[in-house]
Amino acid sequence: MSHVPLRDLLAGPDLNTLTVLTASPQRSVSSVRVIDKLTDLRTVPKDSFVVVLASASAQARGHLFDIAMRDATASGAGAIVLNGIDATAVESTAVRIANRNAVSLLLAPVSLEPTRLVVAVSEALAGDATAALARIDAARRLIASAEMRTHDRKAAILLAASDALGMPVAARQPAHGEPAAPVLVEGTVDTFVAAEVTAEARGSWVVAARAVATLTADAYARVIADERRTELAPLADRGRLLGELLLAPDSERVQLVSHARTVGLPVDGWHQVLRFELSSSLDAGSAISADQVDAISVAMLHAVRAEMDAKWHSTRIGGEPLLVHSVDADPGPSAARTALAAATTALNAARKRFPGIVVRCGIGAVHRQAEGLRTSATDAKAALAVTRQAKPQRDVVAIDALGLNRMLVEWYASDNTRASVDDLLAPLVDLGPTAAEEAIRTLQAYLDHQNSPARAAEVLRVHRQTVHYRLNKITRQLGVDLADPEQRLALQLACRAWLMR
Repeated sequence: MSHVPLRDLLAGPDLNTLTVLTASPQRSVSSVRVIDKLTDLRTVPKDSFVVVLASASAQARGHLFDIAMRDATASGAGAIVLNGIDATAVESTAVRIANRNAVSLLLAPVSLEPTRLVVAVSEALAGDATAALARIDAARRLIASAEMRTHDRKAAILLAASDALGMPVAARQPAHGEPAAPVLVEGTVDTFVAAEVTAEARGSWVVAARAVATLTADAYARVIADERRTELAPLADRGRLLGELLLAPDSERVQLVSHARTVGLPVDGWHQVLRFELSSSLDAGSAISADQVDAISVAMLHAVRAEMDAKWHSTRIGGEPLLVHSVDADPGPSAARTALAAATTALNAARKRFPGIVVRCGIGAVHRQAEGLRTSATDAKAALAVTRQAKPQRDVVAIDALGLNRMLVEWYASDNTRASVDDLLAPLVDLGPTAAEEAIRTLQAYLDHQNSPARAAEVLRVHRQTVHYRLNKITRQLGVDLADPEQRLALQLACRAWLMR
């Protein structure tokens, strides 16, 4: 076996639980011995680590123990560990003898079996690789125990890893080249676990540090995920209730409102709804799976509650997640800033959770009571439609920012209205995307400028005759009379609405 400095030895698993009465950290030990009589200290090998069993340790008091300590120093013992007694039983004279002769005098906790001590020392003396494996195994055992605690589990896991490794292990951003592992919570890096190794650390210790960091990060991530599930479980129930409130017929709403009050939802307060549309970046029309929607909803809710406040809840309508901010008093002008900040935070969280996702948000206005909740959700749906219709498309649109256009947006948000617009303009839409847009823009420009082909030509930057030609073709295809005021109004609204999509 090799010589190992006592300083390194005492940093190892199990050995770091010893109480030091006196120590010479620079002194090395090269072997381990177990004795059951104090007189055996006369014959222990030089630089040995001596484990004194409880029966002999009980005699470690008074003049006889002073003699035993002198025998140990004469033999050249490096360290002596007493078992089964506490520090008050050891005379100060024995401590002075040990200290004067550079012999380390240590006490083992009652819970630590002497055999564990012997194994720990033997593994440390066997060489770097064996000791490193021993530390990894100790870390696995201690971290598993810490993870089973009922409170302060994250701190306990880091402490267990530090004890096993003999060096600080913390949840933080690692320095360059430092042994570390990411804490992956539901596929997202929450933080890192880093081990602080010394500059002179050898290869096997660095490998052990990396392995322990990985074990720690995995356990740390499980605890975070478990804590979030516990925290969000009541919110999930409230989210389902919000969804029912938004979709339920009038006959069921009174009972749902009463239930909402019972579970603590401020349903009588002021509400603002953020509604999100999700699609794949590879195909804007492709569907996102239900599991992905659930994961994104949780990520967005956790992010806005962490960065904003705890008055946010989430729910779903079909494949569209909704975030609802409910407060007891009218938030006033600050609501717009709060909603925009929350929307930005939620979008970032969704994209971080699934980097390939396309996500847009419509923000409803603030409304009061249960009916106001539904109104804000309708606002958000209309604003969400504008994110697609805007040229270029926008990530976030707030209904309050639309001005006079808001009425048109809310009108077009109706499923019946969209169906009517589609029916009215179907002959033009059938021409294909490019031709349809050209025709509808021409018709809109003509109608918006009091049926003036000249003004329409200026806006479209085409010749006046081109406008005449297009209008003749459009009226034939649609079968309409542009001299009829009602038909002109219907077409003007339909063109504006269609071009918003």
